[in-house]
Amino acid sequence: MAEGGVAVIQYAVFVRGAEDVLVEFWEDFCQVGAVEVPRGDEGNVRISCELLTLYSSPCACYVLFFLLENSVYDSIGKEGSNILHGNVDRLGSYSECTSAQASSGNFSGQYCKFTIQQGKIEYTVAICVPSSCKKDDILMLEWLGIFTYKNKSFIAPSQILSFISANDTYRVKSVHCQNNTPYIDVFVGICIFVVALFITMMIAGSIYVTIKEWKSKGKMMEDDLSPPHKNYKTISVSKINGHQLQESSAKSQHQSSDHGVTEGKNNKVGFLEWMLTSFAIQKTVPAVLSTQITAGSYSAIHGIRVLSLLWIISGHVCHFTLLNNLDNPVQWLLSVPNNVLYIFSLGGPFYLAVDTFFLLSGLLSARTLLNMHHQPDQGLTKTVKDYVINRLQRILPLYIYTMCLFIGMCSLIPWKSLGENLKSHLEKCRRSWWTNLLFINNFILIDQQCMGWTWYLANDFQFHITTPIFIFLLFRNKVLMFALAGFLLMASFIVTALISWFFKLPIGLHIDARLLSHGEYNIQYYTKPYCRYGPFLIGIMLGILLHQKKTSLLTKTSVLTGWLCSLMTMAAVIALGYTLDDTVESYSAPPVLYQALHRTAWAAAVGWIILVCEEGHAGFVNTLLSSKLWIPVANLSYACFLIHPAVIDMYYGLQETLLHYTDINMFYLFLGHTVLAHIIGLALCILIENPMQALRKYF
Repeated sequence: MAEGGVAVIQYAVFVRGAEDVLVEFWEDFCQVGAVEVPRGDEGNVRISCELLTLYSSPCACYVLFFLLENSVYDSIGKEGSNILHGNVDRLGSYSECTSAQASSGNFSGQYCKFTIQQGKIEYTVAICVPSSCKKDDILMLEWLGIFTYKNKSFIAPSQILSFISANDTYRVKSVHCQNNTPYIDVFVGICIFVVALFITMMIAGSIYVTIKEWKSKGKMMEDDLSPPHKNYKTISVSKINGHQLQESSAKSQHQSSDHGVTEGKNNKVGFLEWMLTSFAIQKTVPAVLSTQITAGSYSAIHGIRVLSLLWIISGHVCHFTLLNNLDNPVQWLLSVPNNVLYIFSLGGPFYLAVDTFFLLSGLLSARTLLNMHHQPDQGLTKTVKDYVINRLQRILPLYIYTMCLFIGMCSLIPWKSLGENLKSHLEKCRRSWWTNLLFINNFILIDQQCMGWTWYLANDFQFHITTPIFIFLLFRNKVLMFALAGFLLMASFIVTALISWFFKLPIGLHIDARLLSHGEYNIQYYTKPYCRYGPFLIGIMLGILLHQKKTSLLTKTSVLTGWLCSLMTMAAVIALGYTLDDTVESYSAPPVLYQALHRTAWAAAVGWIILVCEEGHAGFVNTLLSSKLWIPVANLSYACFLIHPAVIDMYYGLQETLLHYTDINMFYLFLGHTVLAHIIGLALCILIENPMQALRKYF
């Protein structure tokens, strides 16, 4: 009778309405009273009419015939090929599932994924169920064995994995259903408001400046046509950074060079005018795309900054793709991490470009504070206070805006098969956004970070707080300053070595158990300031050296020796990262020493390049790195750093299938993500970074 009931459904689904099928099947099923469903090593499970009704009604009723729809069955995840290279996830078809509709129109398809554990291997299987089903219903129906067709379970264990893991049993760990209904609570609403507010201010400022320019030009033409009235009123065309036009009377033509407001005007009106002009694209676009070199800046760092950012983006494209979206991750792991020809893929052994950024940050922090220290009207306390406030004003506005944009994006975009990561990002941001604003997200709730890549900003701000100590000692006791620098470097080396030895941390990515627990590498070592301080401290010392020097520091012999040492150091850092044996079984002193020293050594080598460029001994290297063509792209580097991981996540969250690793595929992904990140970075600079920096000058 039970088989007859299923047969009734198989036939009737295609010729009659859903309600008739359910009524007929339910009567047939409940006359029998129960059926037995095989559950592998658990034996047969007896399913009664009352049990099914109690636990899963009305979901159970709908599932029993919904799964037999052609489009629904076709959308369910099925085992594919290339399993030995890691293609174990069965994603099915998201679009086909969600487009399925019950003939009665009562419900549609809902895309869900089971997380399955088979032996030591974990994978996902997509299932298409009625939209009326809840997670508890789906888990119960799986336990009851409902997700079958012709005696074959949709989530049956993989036969090939059974040979690999020597285990043909499985267990369902969890189920995730994709719900793309936007949910805007107070938290998300505030973020969307912030995003919309600055877009509105940009539009308003651009319109204001356009009208002002139009009126000014019209009045200038009037004056040209009416010579007798020239003394009655004049138009003074003044500019704020080359863009603001203002009207002033002949009696009050004196204009403040700092505030750009006409003397005698109400301060509130002056600030409003300044604010609107600051957000106008007529001002922000030329400022962002300017190739003007700031007086006293180090010209070579523009090229270094851009190249380092490209290296980081390339690493993130490869890394994020590996962890989230490859159908052949084993092939990637066998080909890329241990081959020096793929050095561009992960920033060297593991993101050496980040240490270059720490070096540049230390260099610029020392220069900034030294310039402020030489202002005669500033005491030490006020100098340090202004230094910290300036740093916060520099990084916080764009940081907050990008976080709001990211939260809004995670909330509103209809994600597809691989969108659960974006939903988890949203929940993490709900819990830990405040740690980002306090720059403590590298210590507190580190496994729940909002925008996990912003651990760098937490470290960077913590490092900046130490710079005043060295500048203070520079003018009090240089010996003590160098002693403190040496002590902190040694302490960082020792702490890093001990952590590496205790946790047996890998140098990069490895195809062993440490890959699955890569979070330990991040939590214990990669994001901690006491392990990453060396490059920043090298930058501080380099900044002090360049600021204090009166004459050339280098001779021809020292230049040649320095270049040789620098290039050999960089080559050694890269080569040893690929040759040292840091497997768990043979973990020893060499990888520990490498882990402790290699980032600081890399920063010192890059610091030498900056030094010789400033000294004029770098030849074509200085010509290349100091080119003005780098400057507009370098102006976008902070915005691109903040937004590019979100761009990569967004791309993968909108995918319905996994990607196949080939070199050309990864190259095209890198190009696409890089271009899109810079386009969005340009928009962010126009919307928020450049206007906020202009507003700082008003106060």
